[in-house]
Amino acid sequence: MRMVDSMQTAKSRAADALKAVLHQISQIKVSGIDIDSPRPDLKIDILAHLEVLGHNHTLVCKVEASGRPEHVRVALDELRGRHDTLDGNTTVVFIAPRVSEEAQALCRECRAGFLDLEGNARIDLGEVFIVKRTLPPLARKLPVSISRRVEAQLAGVA
Repeated sequence: MRMVDSMQTAKSRAADALKAVLHQISQIKVSGIDIDSPRPDLKIDILAHLEVLGHNHTLVCKVEASGRPEHVRVALDELRGRHDTLDGNTTVVFIAPRVSEEAQALCRECRAGFLDLEGNARIDLGEVFIVKRTLPPLARKLPVSISRRVEAQLAGVA
């Protein structure tokens, strides 16, 4: 039961992150977001119904606990088959807590979108293209000696 609860929580968090990204674009109106597909045969984690510049569009999303390339490849293969059964404009989107650079490249190669909970996204909706990249904090990139000096300077300012 616990695994089901944690997967539902992960899907809810993913749906919230997807809504947050979509609501930042004024040309996108979210008609509805279904967690778990309305048709049991589809087995889709999130189905988002959108209006993009007056055109209907559907996001077919798979939520995974890992954004490693091998998981991305399997998820995209699953989604591609389900995506073909839906009518209209659809885009496949892979969602995970973190999607590695390699996994992002794989999504681009497969013409699939991605979204991670760190704030990175790439979703092609035809008329609207979303690219969002969150860089790691500066202190993580700096050598420790420089990082400590920056922290000390900031502490002196505060």
